[in-house]
Amino acid sequence: MNKLELTYHPYILKLTTPFETSKGKIIERRGFIISLKSSSGKIGIGDAAPFPEFGSETYDEAEKRIASIKISMRVGLEEFKDSLKALLYNFSTHPALKHGLEQALINLICNEKNITVAEALTLKLKKEIKANAAIGFLKPEEATNAALKFVKEGIKTLKIKTGRENFQDDYKTISLIRKAVGEDVKIRIDTNGKWSVDEAIKYLKRLEEFSLEYAEQPVNTIDEFKKLKRKISVPLAADESIRDFETAKKFISEKVINFIILKPMMLGGLLPTLEIIEIAEKNNVIPIITSSFESTIGRTNSVIAAASVTADFAHGLAVSRYFEDDIAEDKYPVINGMIKVYK
Repeated sequence: MNKLELTYHPYILKLTTPFETSKGKIIERRGFIISLKSSSGKIGIGDAAPFPEFGSETYDEAEKRIASIKISMRVGLEEFKDSLKALLYNFSTHPALKHGLEQALINLICNEKNITVAEALTLKLKKEIKANAAIGFLKPEEATNAALKFVKEGIKTLKIKTGRENFQDDYKTISLIRKAVGEDVKIRIDTNGKWSVDEAIKYLKRLEEFSLEYAEQPVNTIDEFKKLKRKISVPLAADESIRDFETAKKFISEKVINFIILKPMMLGGLLPTLEIIEIAEKNNVIPIITSSFESTIGRTNSVIAAASVTADFAHGLAVSRYFEDDIAEDKYPVINGMIKVYK
């Protein structure tokens, strides 16, 4: 391949109902589908869906940058990863755009060579993976009904958004859900960094009775995680605190987390996500891969990353249900709580 022809098309995905967290309401997701065409006529596509509330550049920043991109590439599979890293290095400040470009380039290479992503990146992927379902800020009774519906559909892990203004509302919601779904269903909570250390200590001690699988992003900085881990028994997970390899490495090496939440769209693509998975697993930290409410095209990267994880935990990929419509058919639907992986 030499010079590639780049085009992009904006999209908007409307949610059927707003999904509310401590960071606010999500009512829609906007992004770009990037298309790269080679001189041979082969095409690769990728998704760039900025989400500044969760650590990426803004939509306008991505669009401004994308309009001036010129890409040339000639690469063999033996130097594939290094070449992609070098080519996309200058997009590190725009992780969602970097994700879309990387995905389009990998897709193009696979179409040129007639191989799968797993073959191109020498990945060993599981044949199927578990998916968790997320429950946003709802009234306790509504949240319980949603939980029961998910469990009836085969979901065995629930992630409950916490960090309401009144903790008692969090507590009541989790209590009702635990009583309704029983002890066999795993419950995670995600506070999106809303609590102070003192609040997190106080609240998590109260929530210990519900046998939480982990508490995601209860606080923000590594020092806060250190203080919290010394005081509570609930396993901890970091998400928004980690948006690059070096920060991930520090959280892992400091042993302040049990789980690490990885969003390929927020990390700049599949390759940096795979690098963090590798270092996490070497240090007994469990990677959990989650979507950023991007299109079904972008979610493909999350599925591939999740299928490469060794540990058998549920990943945050059951999001297509939240959209009124998507830009393409979902290649990886959640059926009975599982996703079949086509490489």
